This record gives sequence, C-alpha cells and structure tokens, in this order.
Amino acid sequence: MTPGARRVTLALLATMYGFGFIDRIVIALVAQQIKADFSVSDFEIGLLGGTAFAVINTLAAVPLARLAERYPRKFVAAGSLVVGSAFTALCGMAGSFTQLVVLRLGMAAGSAGTEAPPHSMISDMYPPAKRASAISMFMLGVPIASIIGSTVGGTVAQLYGWRATFLVIGGLGLIVCVATMFVAREPGREAPAEHAEPGNIPAVFMTLMRRPALRQVLVGVSIISLGSFGMNTFLPAFFARNYSLAPGQTGLAFGMLSGIASLIGTLLGGYGSEALARRNPGWLIAVPGAGAIIGAPIFIAGLMQAHFAPAFALMLAGSLFFYMAMGPAIATVHGALGSRSRATGSALFLLVMHLVGQGFGPPIAGLVSDHVSAWAYGSAGFATQCAGAAGQIAGSACAQAGATGVRYAIACFGAFYLWSGIHLLLAARHRAAEARA
Repeated sequence: MTPGARRVTLALLATMYGFGFIDRIVIALVAQQIKADFSVSDFEIGLLGGTAFAVINTLAAVPLARLAERYPRKFVAAGSLVVGSAFTALCGMAGSFTQLVVLRLGMAAGSAGTEAPPHSMISDMYPPAKRASAISMFMLGVPIASIIGSTVGGTVAQLYGWRATFLVIGGLGLIVCVATMFVAREPGREAPAEHAEPGNIPAVFMTLMRRPALRQVLVGVSIISLGSFGMNTFLPAFFARNYSLAPGQTGLAFGMLSGIASLIGTLLGGYGSEALARRNPGWLIAVPGAGAIIGAPIFIAGLMQAHFAPAFALMLAGSLFFYMAMGPAIATVHGALGSRSRATGSALFLLVMHLVGQGFGPPIAGLVSDHVSAWAYGSAGFATQCAGAAGQIAGSACAQAGATGVRYAIACFGAFYLWSGIHLLLAARHRAAEARA
C-alpha cells in the first residue's frame, strides 16, 4: 500500500468510526426534546442512550470481528455502518418511546463493526512502533464527529425537531459508507500469518487475561468508559438546564467540549505516550493513567461553576486528559496478538469496555440525576409533577431541581477517572516489568 493510499484509507476509517460514535451519543443531543415529547425520566433516557445500545452493539461486535478475520475488513466495517445508518434515519419516524428503543437496537447492531475491523486494518498498515499514534489518528474520528455532528445535529434539532436530527445523521452516514467501500484500500495481512487460521475466541481471550498488564488496562479503560458514557449522555442536558442554552447552543457547546478535548487528548496520548515508551515501555500506559488522575478534579470544579464561561473553560481543561488512553490501550492489546486475531482481540476488549461503560453508565447516571432532582425538589412527587414539558419551564422549581440533579450525577461519574488512573498506573508498572523480564 502506498503512503497516499494509506492516508486516504485511514481518513475514511476515521470518518466511518466518527459516524459510529455519533450513533452512540445522538440521544444526548436530543434528550431534552425526547423527554418533553414522550414524558420519560432521566433513567429512561439513560437506558435508551446506554443499555439498549450497548448490549446489542457489543454482542454483535464479536461475530462481525470473526467475519473480519476471514474476509475483507473494509466491507465488513462499511456494510455494518450501512445498517446502523439506516436504523438511525428510521429513528426519526418513531411514533412512541417503545418504537424508538426497538429502532435503537437496530442502530446498535449495525454500527458494531466500526471499531474492531478498522483496528485490525490499521495494525497491518503500520509497524508496531507506530501503532499507538496511528490508532490515535483513527480515534480523531471522534472529535471531528463531536464538533461537526453535535453542532449540525443540535442546530437541526432546534430548527426542525429531534426527528430531523436522526434523518440527517443517518443520511450522511450512508454516504460515508459508500465512499469507504469504493475508495478505501484493504491492507495485506502480516506475512507470517498470511495463511494462518484465525485464533478462536477462548484462545484470544485467554491471551489477554494471562498478562497482568493487559488485565489492568482492560479494567482501567472500562472504568474510563463508565465515567465517559455516564457524563456524555447528560452533558447537553447539563448545559441546557444550568445555563439556559437552546438546543443548537447545547449541541455546539457539547461538540466543542468533547471535540477539542478528544482532539488534543488523543494526539497527546498517542504521540506522547509512544515517544516516552521508547525509553520505558511502561510510559505507554502511564501517561494516560496520570492524565485521568489530573483531569478529574479540574473537570468537577468546572461543573460547580455558576456561569457558563468559567464552567466550560475548566471542563475543557479537565477533559483534555480524559481522551489519552484508547490509542495506547489498543496498541498494547494488538502487540500480544497475531494479524488474524487482532479484530477478535479488539472486539473482546471493546465488548467488556462498552458493556461496563455504555451498558451501566447512562442508566445509573440517569437514576442518580432523578434521585438528586427529587431531593432538591423536596417532594417525592417530582417524577409525576415535573414530567415532560413541565420540567423544562425556565425558572420553575422543577427546572431548578433537574439542573441540580444532572450536575451532581455528572460529578459522580467524573470521579471514576481517579479510579481508572490507578489501574492504568498499575498496568504501566506490569508492562515495564514484562519488558525487563
């Protein structure tokens, strides 16, 4: 593969991953409007944005990864997103909350192939010494999607309603899928494994579990995922409830916060960790571990600000440290696997991470928000008295209670980054010890 073809392929894979990411978080952009239309609680929004998506998405990821071990990976990934984007568009036609949940399940199954197959392709496109930075470049699909997708999605929701947001995002995703199928190049697999059979699932899983460094990486990244999905599902609602931002403004704020933070954090995590790891292999994981511990208190301090400008600045400064782990983590996993086992290894790694993070984070964060809101409201009748549009009347007791609830729910999940950092630092120590041995 020529350098130019490699760059184009990496850019298309990153764009496709970005749309897969938007499918995960699009509920957050329109949560306030869905709540008003269907009179549902934050807990139900959490189930829709998290558990309903995560369970199907992670279970579908493994068989798709097995297909990618045997067939061209670009077609597995792009074909997967075709299904996901189609269901995303159909979500805009849901007539009830139940229908929205069912369509969300189809969206989850469809976008399940946008991570593990591309991870495998990238590891065959770049040598081991450059994999962390290459995967970090792939991860830049997230900030690009956050900035553009959240801004466009929020603006469309403000002008035309939440249904139009699903239709626009789904349609754009389909265009990206077609471009990937026809333009992206499929890299050759590593020569020693060219004719090898793909490793079976138990064997790949045991390879990951036998090494202490990989076990600690998996635990640390899963806790990061728990904190990330718990926070991100409700960040647009936080901006709307606490600073009275319109849907377009909340989309812009959320997109700029997560987009800028993930852009800088991903590059620092990939290139910074990779550079330091040349001196000591443990730094590949130690850098994101230290970042998680540093970033958490700064982010939480931002949540507690009464005014938007200082809140956004502090939350952005803290968030810069939250996006450093994925490139180094996947590079560490792939370093232990052969060319025909890496997609399966990524899928198993992501299965645990997303089941923990997206499966439990949003609904638990929603439950915390509901309970704290009821406490702030001062009545057990909060759920019924403040349901639907009644809970969004500016200045009302319901709105103020909802603002307090979502603030402290997000703060609780921000604290999970401290816990994750400890595990990543332990992983770094094991990785350094393995290198010495």
